[in-house]
Amino acid sequence: MNLSKYIAGFVIIIYLALLGYLYFGIGKGKTYPSKPISIIVHSKPGSSIDFMARKVAEIARKYSDVAFVVENRSGTQGLVAMQHVLDMKADGYTLLGVTKSFLSTVMVNKSKVSLDDFQFIAHMVFDPEALIANNERNFHSLADIVQDAKNGDTPQVWIGPGTGSRDHLMALKSWETLEINARWIDYKSAPQSILALLRNEASVYVGNPADIKGKNDLDIVSIASNKRLKSLPDVPTFKEQGYDINESMWRGFAFKKGVPDEAVRYVTKVLQDVVNDEEWEDYCDETYVFSNFLEQAEFTKQIKKEIEETNFYLNEAGLLVSYKKAGPNIFLVLLIILAGIFFVILVFSKFKISNISYDQIIAGSIFSISLFFYYQTSLFLIPDSLNITSPSLIPRIWIVILLLLSVLLFINSKKKKDVRKHHSPRYVLIIIVLMIGYLFAMQWVGYYLTTPIFILASMYLLKYRKVPFMLINAFGFVIFSYLIFNKLLHIDLPLGWWFI
Repeated sequence: MNLSKYIAGFVIIIYLALLGYLYFGIGKGKTYPSKPISIIVHSKPGSSIDFMARKVAEIARKYSDVAFVVENRSGTQGLVAMQHVLDMKADGYTLLGVTKSFLSTVMVNKSKVSLDDFQFIAHMVFDPEALIANNERNFHSLADIVQDAKNGDTPQVWIGPGTGSRDHLMALKSWETLEINARWIDYKSAPQSILALLRNEASVYVGNPADIKGKNDLDIVSIASNKRLKSLPDVPTFKEQGYDINESMWRGFAFKKGVPDEAVRYVTKVLQDVVNDEEWEDYCDETYVFSNFLEQAEFTKQIKKEIEETNFYLNEAGLLVSYKKAGPNIFLVLLIILAGIFFVILVFSKFKISNISYDQIIAGSIFSISLFFYYQTSLFLIPDSLNITSPSLIPRIWIVILLLLSVLLFINSKKKKDVRKHHSPRYVLIIIVLMIGYLFAMQWVGYYLTTPIFILASMYLLKYRKVPFMLINAFGFVIFSYLIFNKLLHIDLPLGWWFI
């Protein structure tokens, strides 16, 4: 027993030291950098921004005292990656790979994430927009595209990935400049769009020069840059053909606002050294992009100008509209649904709480939450002008499945005898409330402070009373989590919004 007390005391001391290290920087020292710097990428491995980030990490080994480690966090066209960076401390160890597509993503999705939350420290490359066609179309110049559009009885079909994407906005700008009538079809991804073009299903695909690599049936009609690519010397620019369009997909890096100047200076210097390296020039030639390094002041100025232009074209396309119908307060709706479902359960139990089983509580909870989410999907408002699948489709499929499963669970609970039916279901309700409270508290206070409290409360609720072992389990688990996630996997567990 005495040994367990000593172990518990030792574990608590280690835990307190860990808190001091994480929240107050005790023991970290003042030299930056002192650990690897994470590069957060918003797309899956193999994408253009991922390839660039990995090339930067590779070349940076020559110029940095620590490693740059690429971490992929895909989802919601970059919002998942952006939110992850905002959830981290502004200590200079979490760098976000950024692209021009983030401008329209933030505007269209109306997320709580704002571009003003970031410091855009380095513009690395710009990848010119390109108009690409199938060889069977015989489009050798922009004049051929214009002539085909004017001769056709129906609008030309232009394709690409995304509605409101940079490629879509490039299409809108091209139609306006070329004075042609065309319509946009969203093929969701670049590979699907290119496959459709190979089948000659559209007149023009809007993408980037690298999209034609290994595809002999496709030709680039024009690129939207001031000069020709060194690696594609035969491809003309818009300006050479008499049209003033300069549109590209830039890529670079940003920190969360509030990062120390020392960290910004260090990383900016490393990135500048990377751009000046011969390997970087080879990478740019290989991927058909222009190397173009801009530091924070100039990069930020460029972004502000492009935000205005993006806002104009998104409005022209009718994409900056509210996608949510007006409705009553969602919390009021949730309360009404919960009250209604559990009133039905009370009716079936003849208004005796002791007759309600745990299965019925779980079934009622799942059914209520599913109905609430179904109500949320009914508020989605998609303009008829957009050729996209309703975002409510997939959620509703899962909601229907959950509704059916909850009904089956409720029916089965009536058929079988609950061995605990004479006991109050309050423990189940307390655990559910405790878990919900833990998840909410973790967002604000952080994993390291809330987790031991949750574990101790759960063990106490389950009538475990051996205090030394409770302390060893609760605080030891947190220390173990830190070693596995932070040190081994280089994944930072949340410190809480109050502390970052």
